[in-house]
Amino acid sequence: MTSKTKSEAKATKPEAEMMHTSDVAAMLKIDSKILRKHLRAISGKAPGTRYEWKPNDPFLKKLPELIKAQEEKESAAKKKA
Repeated sequence: MTSKTKSEAKATKPEAEMMHTSDVAAMLKIDSKILRKHLRAISGKAPGTRYEWKPNDPFLKKLPELIKAQEEKESAAKKKA
């Protein structure tokens, strides 16, 4: 059994390009700060979290719906206050 070095492993299996918040924000035509705010609310992760997805990630297809639901939830909460 032979072991491959990291460079050999990358040569045999190229990693898919990852999308980050700035890429997704541009795709959704919103500010990246607003996107991160929604992602924190949706996922419950702490500020400073690094978000990244593969371009074919199913979450990216659901994200516009999740953001809209989050905005409606925030709007309803503001009306109650």
